[in-house]
Amino acid sequence: MTLPDIREGDHWVFITRTQEEIDRDAGLVMSNRVTRIDADGRVHIEVQRTNKADSPVLQNVYTRQFDLLSREIVPGEAIEYHPAFPQFMFPLSVGKNWKEVVTQTQPEWGLHTRLGVSVSVEAEQTLTVPAGTFHTFRLQGHYTAEEATVMTHYWYAPAAGRAVKGIEDTLSINGVRTRLVYELQSLNRLRG
Repeated sequence: MTLPDIREGDHWVFITRTQEEIDRDAGLVMSNRVTRIDADGRVHIEVQRTNKADSPVLQNVYTRQFDLLSREIVPGEAIEYHPAFPQFMFPLSVGKNWKEVVTQTQPEWGLHTRLGVSVSVEAEQTLTVPAGTFHTFRLQGHYTAEEATVMTHYWYAPAAGRAVKGIEDTLSINGVRTRLVYELQSLNRLRG
């Protein structure tokens, strides 16, 4: 599989919930729209919560293979990753794995955190989410920092050009566990 087929105007809507919200809450409905692709392949995406009035539009920037370079947490204040946070390494194939040490910075606050990133492609799987049924690659990511460890499973669907589902388990240094689950609700086009 080659790089994702991403174009200006591509649009995905995801819903994210904590484990406790899954059966009783609408969660965060997040619209993701590609607004620009630079000559160097950087993909600019506007992210906005659509089920809450007056939600700000935030900007995320990815590499051409959808590795995260920066994400705004509030307008004008971004978390940056150097090198890019390696979510994918195309072409994907079962058994492929990669590791990287990434520096996460928040320039406005002078914060710098080193993250250990380890990702493996575990299986090919057919998965149904609200947006449809997709052939996917199931990936497992393990991310470590001083204050937390995150274990995530996510399902990348070539036909969607994105991961269509993710389950993220975080364990903080004070022993608090949280689980986030996201699923693709809709998209504007399928890829061939």
